[in-house]
Amino acid sequence: MDLEGVSASMIQFADPSTLEGKSDAELLIVAARAMHSTLKLNDLYEVILRVLTILMGADSTILLLQRPRTHHPIIFKLYRGSGASMTNLPTSVGREFFDWLDDHGVGGNPFEETPDPVRRVIVTEAGANVPSVQWVRMSNHGRLLGVLGVLMAERGDRPRAQTLLVPLAEQAAIALDNAILYRRAERRSLETQMLLESSRLLMSSLDLDEVLEAIMDSLQKAVPYEAAGVFLVNTHGEVERIVDRGYDPEGRPCLESKAGEGLVGWVASTGQPLVIDDVSKDARYVKARAATGSEMVVPIFAGDRLVGVFNVERDLRAGFFEADLDLVHAFAQHAGVAIERAQMHAASMEQRRIKAELQTARNIQTTFQPQGSPVIDGFDVAGVNIPSEEVGGDYYDFINIVAGQIGIAIADVSGKGIPAALIMASFRASLIAEIRNNYALRVIMEKVNRLLCERNDESRFVTAIYGVLDTKNRVLTFCNAGHNPGILRRADGTILFLKEGGTALGIFKDSKYEERAVSLAAGDLLVFYTDGVTEAIGRDGSMFEIDRLIDLLHSTVGRSAKDIVAAVQEAIQAFVDPEAAVDDITMVVIRIL
Repeated sequence: MDLEGVSASMIQFADPSTLEGKSDAELLIVAARAMHSTLKLNDLYEVILRVLTILMGADSTILLLQRPRTHHPIIFKLYRGSGASMTNLPTSVGREFFDWLDDHGVGGNPFEETPDPVRRVIVTEAGANVPSVQWVRMSNHGRLLGVLGVLMAERGDRPRAQTLLVPLAEQAAIALDNAILYRRAERRSLETQMLLESSRLLMSSLDLDEVLEAIMDSLQKAVPYEAAGVFLVNTHGEVERIVDRGYDPEGRPCLESKAGEGLVGWVASTGQPLVIDDVSKDARYVKARAATGSEMVVPIFAGDRLVGVFNVERDLRAGFFEADLDLVHAFAQHAGVAIERAQMHAASMEQRRIKAELQTARNIQTTFQPQGSPVIDGFDVAGVNIPSEEVGGDYYDFINIVAGQIGIAIADVSGKGIPAALIMASFRASLIAEIRNNYALRVIMEKVNRLLCERNDESRFVTAIYGVLDTKNRVLTFCNAGHNPGILRRADGTILFLKEGGTALGIFKDSKYEERAVSLAAGDLLVFYTDGVTEAIGRDGSMFEIDRLIDLLHSTVGRSAKDIVAAVQEAIQAFVDPEAAVDDITMVVIRIL
């Protein structure tokens, strides 16, 4: 009997000669010390088999161990005493052996019956037909861990098979259970350390792209996978971004369909995790990889809000276990906080960018808004521009042409922010340049239109009214380019809409325009405005509309242009829903005295 070379960390048997003549009780004490000398499972497998081989005088020994919910649930090993070598037996046969044990209900006593698949493997691996095999169950607290097998080349009376085999199996079961518990505790410790390291890594950046890459790196440490993805979910539960690894780029449409129709979509809608042992048997599975055998999908929450979904795929069937799900679920909590933190940072940066953009747009607008209303004999003039929080492209101006003639302009650009402000600046510069070179309004508008078409795309356009007020002859000549119709209220209350002109500017390069002249008399009132006035949304969802504006003009007859502007402004303020989005409000009012 010799245990030399088992492991330096294990308690050695005494000198072989000292084992001779010892009682069974003394041998069991020595064996128990050896089996309990290590908590490392791989070392313990060898210790158990070598101790069993030596004490039983066996040619070979076998260990079959069951470890549910692990990546290696079946351990099936054969130890050859002659060569002191250990071989792994097929785990599929080991699983059949457990099924056979369940069917036959073998008790705690040694037994010799061997299932045919197991005997064939033993014969193949042991190298000879083995006439005698003694088996004994390993159980602890009523739970079956596995079996030990003793292979004898010759049949004979082996009293120790009865006196030592069962207690050795009991000691082996206790030692294995302790080592398994230690392995679990060690795994939890490593998992905790991994989670802490991952958390530090995830929190080290506020950039969402960097955080998502760190998540994928950390996920690989948490659980093995062949392909994985993080599917970010918006506040409506819809997947809006995918970061993935291991998928074929050509299969991107299938990956995206996972988000809506597949297991990912199901988890995103329910917030419940899934582990699918065989994806071929689940109708919800969307095939993004031909080799995938099993899939685990775990929701990512930040507090109570779903921010994403983990999707992890393995080529193996039943490739994920309860411990994997627990670990990824714990990791998902850290990932959710990191994702939300990065998203909040990105939102904050975007708000800062928008704020800076709006301020720039306001500054641009300020540079070309008139500093005051002109003082003209026989006329009372007032204008106003009230920008909304989101800077739009409203513009009005009074342009000195020659003595006795003043240009009146009002315009509105589609869209908001810096792009709208820049287009309006371009419109203003083009208008003023053409006014200096031409007197015909239709020609001015045609050239401004062509210039805007060259510098702009069809998604941006300008509506405008440009008119020339002849203060001596009291005539207004105007051209309306797709803008809200100007209003001429005659002294007798008659309303005339000033809408002749053409299409909005910047859309059709060859658009033609016409102009019209209207005479003015004392008591008449001219009003130009942008759609921020007539399209203001009220508390009941209705618009302010042009009829309400006209009624207001009737009720303010005799008041100054400045007072009329203020009255319209107050009426709109009282009308609008405070929660509704508002547009710029721009008006020009001219009273003929």
